Amino acid sequence: MTRASADEAPVWQAGCPDELRPVVEACASGALPPNVALLRLAMAARGPEEVEGALEGARAGAPAPEAGRLGEALRLWRGNPKAFATVRSVLAGVAHDGPSPEDGPAHWARIFDRLSERAPEAGVALYALGNADLLRAATAEVVDWLAAQGLLGLGREVLEIGCGQGRFVAAIAPRVRWITGLDISAGMIARARETCAGLCNVALAVGNGCDLGGVTDGSVDLVLAADVFPYLVQTGEAVLRRHVEEVARVLRPGGTLAVLNHSYRSDPERDRAELAALGAGAGLGLSRVGRGDFALWDAPSFLLRKD
Repeated sequence: MTRASADEAPVWQAGCPDELRPVVEACASGALPPNVALLRLAMAARGPEEVEGALEGARAGAPAPEAGRLGEALRLWRGNPKAFATVRSVLAGVAHDGPSPEDGPAHWARIFDRLSERAPEAGVALYALGNADLLRAATAEVVDWLAAQGLLGLGREVLEIGCGQGRFVAAIAPRVRWITGLDISAGMIARARETCAGLCNVALAVGNGCDLGGVTDGSVDLVLAADVFPYLVQTGEAVLRRHVEEVARVLRPGGTLAVLNHSYRSDPERDRAELAALGAGAGLGLSRVGRGDFALWDAPSFLLRKD
């Protein structure tokens, strides 16, 4: 996004730092959920006081309904005083520059093992700002959306790749016959076992990050990849292609791959074209592309179906 100069900014944003202005504009217009806007502000600001100052200054002079949206973001920021420290701490431990394809699995395993030890689940999912209640609401929203797409049901079997600390596994389990969670991080799987304790239709395992070895051909109805493909994209085309091929292998005919966030490139058309091509090569047809499906997360959604 091109940053507006101070002369081009609306009068009500005249005092907003240039590096924060695009996010403040998106929050004010409703293009970004307040929690996602706060995440991006925390990533760009020099300190928590700069985030509050930008929001307060813009809200004070903004017309309605922009002022109302900015006020909502400001209240959320003030209600989560540890958000800035949480976001910056997690980001400091996650280098989003792609590793080499050879080192990719080990690279991400090391990073997420560290995060499993030092960050709560609501911190790893940064758009929750470290707030467990917000994370639960965001998780429930995604699971309800999957159900609305007809992808859940008591006779269905689900595989989540990159399951992390198990929040989606635990939330989906009551709605399906069986769910398996795979993650490259042994530390995350250990946390997922705590999250899913007592659930009798859940299996959790450490994956190798290269394929879906151990999952039987044609055995699942849904593969969920929530904020996982960006790391495959960064690792390289060969690893990404292999995963799509593996998803096609384990899906039953009529089964679906649900990708929530394909990359961090901020290029939706490129993401759509890439997923469509990868899916076609593996026998998966891109059946749906969505934006703005969630009130608490700005992830684009992609559904690919196995014929």
